[in-house]
Amino acid sequence: MPGTNRIVALCTSRVYDPQVHAYIESFNECLKKQGLRMIVYALNADIYWSEEEPSAESAVFDYVPYERIDALVIMDEKIKSRRIAGALIEKALQRDIPVIVVDGSYQRTVSINFDYVPAFEKIVRHVIEEHGVKKLHLLAGIQGNRFSAEREDAFRRVLAEYGLPYDEQSISYGEFWASPAREAVRRLLQREELPEALICCNDIMAINACDVLREAGVDVPGDMIVTGYDGYDEAFLSVPGITTANCEIAELAGSTAQAVVASINGSASAEYHVEPRVITNESCGCERALEFPNRLTINRFNTGFYRFQDDIREIHDITSAMLTAQSVGEAISLLRCKFTEHVACVVNSDCFVSGSNYFLTKHKDNKYYLIVNGTEEVKEPVPFSPSDVIPHLEERLDTGYPLIVQALDFMGRVMGYACYFFETYDITEYSKTPNITDMVNSGLGGYLNMRYQQYLLSKVEEMYKMDGLTGLYNRMAFHEAFEEMKKKPENDGIPLTVVMADLDHLKMINDEYGHEAGDHAIASVAVAMKTTCPENSLCVRFGGDEMLAFIPGPCAVNRILAEIGKKLIIAGKSLGYEVSASCGTYSTTLTPGMNFEDAVRKADEQMYKMKKKKKRHL
Repeated sequence: MPGTNRIVALCTSRVYDPQVHAYIESFNECLKKQGLRMIVYALNADIYWSEEEPSAESAVFDYVPYERIDALVIMDEKIKSRRIAGALIEKALQRDIPVIVVDGSYQRTVSINFDYVPAFEKIVRHVIEEHGVKKLHLLAGIQGNRFSAEREDAFRRVLAEYGLPYDEQSISYGEFWASPAREAVRRLLQREELPEALICCNDIMAINACDVLREAGVDVPGDMIVTGYDGYDEAFLSVPGITTANCEIAELAGSTAQAVVASINGSASAEYHVEPRVITNESCGCERALEFPNRLTINRFNTGFYRFQDDIREIHDITSAMLTAQSVGEAISLLRCKFTEHVACVVNSDCFVSGSNYFLTKHKDNKYYLIVNGTEEVKEPVPFSPSDVIPHLEERLDTGYPLIVQALDFMGRVMGYACYFFETYDITEYSKTPNITDMVNSGLGGYLNMRYQQYLLSKVEEMYKMDGLTGLYNRMAFHEAFEEMKKKPENDGIPLTVVMADLDHLKMINDEYGHEAGDHAIASVAVAMKTTCPENSLCVRFGGDEMLAFIPGPCAVNRILAEIGKKLIIAGKSLGYEVSASCGTYSTTLTPGMNFEDAVRKADEQMYKMKKKKKRHL
């Protein structure tokens, strides 16, 4: 493997979520002690609702550099897509890279999971032993769900252990969610005899159960004990605080690091289990739990509602400015700002193909450009390989902090990726990444769209101005261009040469070879005139087979006529029939008040003299 650092790739989502953030920090610190470094490949949104057509940002996992990594870690419950996780696993195993799955299980991988059952049994035992409850009711999750079934079995076992009754009336189903749980508790309240304790299979159901009981005048825990499970933040913030079990994903970080090291060394077990820690609280009659890290939740609320209002305004201004950028260089220069001091952006080279709509066309290659590199100035897109992940990769890994990679996408199409290289674990910085990634998405994607619209407008304008057969100005556009030429102060008083060319023998060509041949002959005269006259000339299809050129400034008109004649001889040989033109010229001075019609008439007179001369020599 190139480079000096051994790298672990972590695939997850929502790095700004307090639980995921805490896991990343704890996991990375464990890896550092083993001389390993980490790159995080992260989604910003859940994709589980669309297995067949996941969101474009799931392509972030396509950028995992398998040739550079020593192990792959997948947070299965955060990605929530078995299809995507399966594809990641297959790619890694094909390269003999060990795969560790956190909170999930797949064949040929190492699994790191909570052992949920023992902690759930402990909660039930606590209610029976410490609070003397004899009549318990279970609010289960979804019938047939594995996690719910495990907790149902645990509930029955503990009741049997203490010789307490259990039958079909001892269980209700709240489907792990608020509304079904509330309805289940309302039905329970209609019974003549209420249970002394309601054991809920997760915290969301417990919180809502307490709310319904309070509305019905049932005191918790005075009249009925309520317990939850999973250790959600809300369980510690609610009133009463909910007795639960700490299933924060960060608790798995140490075991994950242990499994990674063992896997790299070829000595890992197939499974690692971590038992959640029971936390008693007010809802069962114990004292309020004080160990919950409220700082993370408060930080999250501040981040979501207060911190970034000014940033959002500035980000909007940057994306708006990018829409009107006049060049690629100007557009990417706007991305070099305070928000991108710790990010590099790499995009597909097809983004910058002129005259192409990147979001509607298929990518032609896998070449990429670097467009943002932290505080370093990038004036134009620079060729870059995604296998290198980021400029100065080893140096940035040496800081000991993880790199965070997110996909760049717009209108459902992936453009590339952004890689953040913070030298801190500050959750505020992590929380900014979705906004910054979206700034690049909207700014670059909007610029590319606007550029293509301008391209289409120029083509429409060209179609409006240009004659379809010859590619020369039509008469209306020619008059507009000529008026502009006369208005320029630098053109006042300069020489002006008028050339009129008329195709010879058009009727004969049409009669002998067909009208398509006649069109080819007309186009040949136009091409010969356009390619021979100086670039600043105005060339127009003046009539059916008449071409007109206005040449500002000094010119060798005889050389121009001779060159047109040579090109028509060559064109005739290619077409298979003779092509020639009679040309007339007129020289005058360009002034704002010059008579256009008079100049054209005099050139036309000279052209007819040449045409008559040719007929006399036939």
